[in-house]
Amino acid sequence: YEAASGTSFAAPVVSGIAAMLMAYYPELTAADVRRIILESAVPFRDVMVIRPGTEDEQVRFGDLSITGGIVNAYRAVQMAERMTNDR
Repeated sequence: YEAASGTSFAAPVVSGIAAMLMAYYPELTAADVRRIILESAVPFRDVMVIRPGTEDEQVRFGDLSITGGIVNAYRAVQMAERMTNDR
């Protein structure tokens, strides 16, 4: 094991959350799942991080992603549960 980052590591995590939501909540559309994943992310917009590909260039995390957040499977399931109960 080793610590790593980037889209090569983020994509399987997000895909796994999407697959879990679609398996447990088959009535959700792909658009629903996308919205849930984006809206349930934990915000870290103003946290300063090292820009990928650089040694020490600092940038706000919110400048690196659409949500400025980190996916959260638990919050995504909670949101999916509320969404499906409201239908």
